Amino acid sequence: MFNRQKLYIGLGISAAVGSITVLYFWYRYYRQTSSSKINRCPSPTSILPSLRSNHDHEFIDINSSSELDNDDSDSIQILNEIQIPDGSVPLTPDQASILTHFLCESNNCEEQLHLVLTSIANASTFKESQINLANAGCIIRLRDLLLSTDNETTKCKILLALNNLALNDFAITQFSNIVTIVINLCCISPANSIIRLHGLNLLINMSVLEYLHEEYMNNIHVLGVLIESTIEYDDEVLSAGKILVNLSINKLNLENLLKITGVELKYILNLFTSKTDQSTKSEDILLRFLTFYCNLAEIIFHELKENGDNNNNNNLWLFDPMPQRQGALYFEFFDHDKQDLAKSLLRPHYASSTINIQMKRLYQLMDKIHQCQIQLSVSSIGTNNEKNFIGESLLSNQA
Repeated sequence: MFNRQKLYIGLGISAAVGSITVLYFWYRYYRQTSSSKINRCPSPTSILPSLRSNHDHEFIDINSSSELDNDDSDSIQILNEIQIPDGSVPLTPDQASILTHFLCESNNCEEQLHLVLTSIANASTFKESQINLANAGCIIRLRDLLLSTDNETTKCKILLALNNLALNDFAITQFSNIVTIVINLCCISPANSIIRLHGLNLLINMSVLEYLHEEYMNNIHVLGVLIESTIEYDDEVLSAGKILVNLSINKLNLENLLKITGVELKYILNLFTSKTDQSTKSEDILLRFLTFYCNLAEIIFHELKENGDNNNNNNLWLFDPMPQRQGALYFEFFDHDKQDLAKSLLRPHYASSTINIQMKRLYQLMDKIHQCQIQLSVSSIGTNNEKNFIGESLLSNQA
């Protein structure tokens, strides 16, 4: 009897231990299942690290509604859960791709679009982000968006983002057709408006490298109209002066830059000399335009000298004023009366030694250009007389 009781007690203990073991393993299985559900639907703060490590798979998940629909009822749409980077740190290639993707996905949500554009503008202050955004196709998306949007705030944010991206030598190679868009946008925007100021600043940044200079030259007449319209506004005309200085460094731009109207030396000198007491920017503006004139004069002098030394006929357009419009910059350098007027105006008398140096430099270059013209004219007359003499000799020998 005693042994039977022991047997019953042992069976009861075994059953209890077995039940506890089964409950333990069921509990572990439940925890693992719950954990996998959480991992399939990451929170806004955890989605970006996961995308960084497995970009291709996660990016497909974002775009594939069918796979999201196959999740259980606890799943939510990942697109709405993604936290947009604020741009305070450099973007990884995956994050740059996500932000670029959002430029298309946010068309119907203005608030989200502005948030994405702000993030791109902030992030593109870092060189790493500039390269990653360019590789992700962000610049092309921004260009298309700038063409299609009518919202002024959106335009400003796009221009700010492009301004930062344009500072990168690699990214600038993807800025095709943006120069034309921005020049036209600045022309139709109100004077001294934020859009126009951002646009002019972008034109400065895009003109630093020679890569896009041909696009400026293809729009030279519109650019000239834009520059002439900035003269009365200090912030705008200072930007215009910086653009001209950058373009004038490239000697291939000479022929087109001489077609610009509205930047006559006498008018520029008189206007900003009278404003030096009213605005501290006036000296900076005057310095930019004097530097622009000096750069062009330097190129012209070397072209004329090369033409005379080598009897080079490649620059014959320099001696043909006929195609030039009235008031073109060409006449400031090649018209004798304009040359004399310039030399009478270029008298260093400013407080700024830098301005005085540039005025002296321009005076000397104007004088050299005039001397080259005289020498080439004499040489041309001599060559013509020699040709006439040879022709007469041939005729007499034939007779």
